[in-house]
Amino acid sequence: MANPVTTPAPRQAVPWWTSRAPARPDLVTVLRATLVCVVMLLLLAALGRMTGWLLFTAPLAATAMIVAGMPATPPAQPRSVVVGHLVSVAIGLVAGAVADHSIWTGAVAASLAMAAMVLTQSFHAPAAATAALVVATHPVALTALQDFAVGSVLVVVVGYLAGLMFPTARYPTYWW
Repeated sequence: MANPVTTPAPRQAVPWWTSRAPARPDLVTVLRATLVCVVMLLLLAALGRMTGWLLFTAPLAATAMIVAGMPATPPAQPRSVVVGHLVSVAIGLVAGAVADHSIWTGAVAASLAMAAMVLTQSFHAPAAATAALVVATHPVALTALQDFAVGSVLVVVVGYLAGLMFPTARYPTYWW
């Protein structure tokens, strides 16, 4: 006789066409996340327009989506957002200075950024695009660091304020 404590329950047959993805969130959750993301992106665009800083970028737009839409996940947490982008900026700057500003250097920089984020426990996929973007645009080092520091902190702050306003979507789950 099988031991019920150590024997796993038999798997039920599920048709191949049935999705095993998590359930779709309710409409209120989708609307809340959309509103928070819109506020984040408009704030990045407006502050960037007022200051001349490059805050509205594809990597930061993806970051806003992750923080607004999946606030409890590890890539959405402040450490991952801020450290991930700053490490990636640094790697993009070094890669561009050591090699050239080609698409190949951008690909290598994005890959090295991924490794650095894993090692610093700050994995944030959009930040790999930050490294590639820095290589492609070769900005002034302090400007790039400033833009991504301000942009990533701004996304975290808006996420935090949204978490206070909408208690069902507390953000962050942890700070560091």
